[in-house]
Amino acid sequence: MTVLGIRALNRATLARQLLLDRADLPVLDAVAHLCGLQAQEPQEPFTGLWSRLRAFDPAALSDLLVRRNVVRTHLMRRTVHLLAAEDVLAWRARHDLMLRQRVLGTYRRELAGVDLGEL
Repeated sequence: MTVLGIRALNRATLARQLLLDRADLPVLDAVAHLCGLQAQEPQEPFTGLWSRLRAFDPAALSDLLVRRNVVRTHLMRRTVHLLAAEDVLAWRARHDLMLRQRVLGTYRRELAGVDLGEL
């Protein structure tokens, strides 16, 4: 078994995040590969993808958003991320308990009597 040193682990992490070299990937494939791209502010995924993709066209991401092939949603650490639409339910299920607890911590009184399962 090969044990990675700190530098090799750093390089592998940067490569996995498409941050060593700009990739030749379609926008949707890049978003799916990244398993969530920071999107707290609407322009952040555009900058994030521009820095990762060799031929990034902002119109391609806009089109994917309009056609709902990518989705901005609350996810990790209760921040907004951009995900491939086909991955949203699987990722959301992994974070659902934490997100529900955070919402209830803030809106418990407003949600009294609401069937959260139905909601």
